[in-house]
Amino acid sequence: MGWWKFWDKEQSSGPSPVAARAPGPIDPARAKPRPEPRRSSDPATERRIAQLRQRQAALRYDFAQSELALLPDNPWQDRIDLLGEAIATVEADIASLSVPRPSTRPAISPAPITAVSATAGDLATVTFAIGDEVFRFEEQVDWDQRGGPTVRGDLQPVAGDVERVIDPGFDLDDRRALRDHLTDSIAVFATDLRDRALSDEPLPTSPTLADLAMLCPECGGWMDWSGRCLACTRRDIERQRLRVERDRLDADRRSEADERHRLAEGLSTTRRRLTAVATDLTALGVDPE
Repeated sequence: MGWWKFWDKEQSSGPSPVAARAPGPIDPARAKPRPEPRRSSDPATERRIAQLRQRQAALRYDFAQSELALLPDNPWQDRIDLLGEAIATVEADIASLSVPRPSTRPAISPAPITAVSATAGDLATVTFAIGDEVFRFEEQVDWDQRGGPTVRGDLQPVAGDVERVIDPGFDLDDRRALRDHLTDSIAVFATDLRDRALSDEPLPTSPTLADLAMLCPECGGWMDWSGRCLACTRRDIERQRLRVERDRLDADRRSEADERHRLAEGLSTTRRRLTAVATDLTALGVDPE
């Protein structure tokens, strides 16, 4: 037998050529990494690719938001519902402030206000008496930054106790409320006397304590010397604040509805723009995904 015969025999008795070529376990140390997509070395091209990637990420976010806006249950609708509930609560508060209230405060005795005097000048003074209690107000000097007198300062009380002109028969709640009211109303009365003196107008004739605390026909509280009801004024201020709050909430609700509508309507446009960006990336030799 020739050597080639022996070699042929050895080959025929060994594993088949297919089995000999079957791949075995891959050694990680010898495995070749997957080649990265080819990139251009041109800086302008690299900047363009970066811009497209950034735009693609933004469009993908918008696309996801648009799909979410089309669902029946979405964050925008949740916020719209919550804002609607808040608006209903505010409107109920506004309505409650508009309900007429019956008179609840007791009437004040018409005790005369006597010895009314008001002097004008550099420092005006006002004095008057309610029963045996004498009230005195004096104008304070107000200086500007240049060291000279400016506009006239406020009158400051220097004598008189409001508690001593209140009927002792009032209960504690009415007494406290009347004390606070008369403190303000007496100051308004004194300021009016001062302003009349400065304008050479006649002083009021026969004023009474009841004129400083007239019953308010709208809310049942007391009105001051100028006819202003502090309770009604506070209620009007609160009502106006609530209206501003309601308008703000309504604007937020409309904004949420507009945003949801904009995203839902823009779904097809966003899809076309994503396709265009993918096409541009592919043209530059970059995987769009």
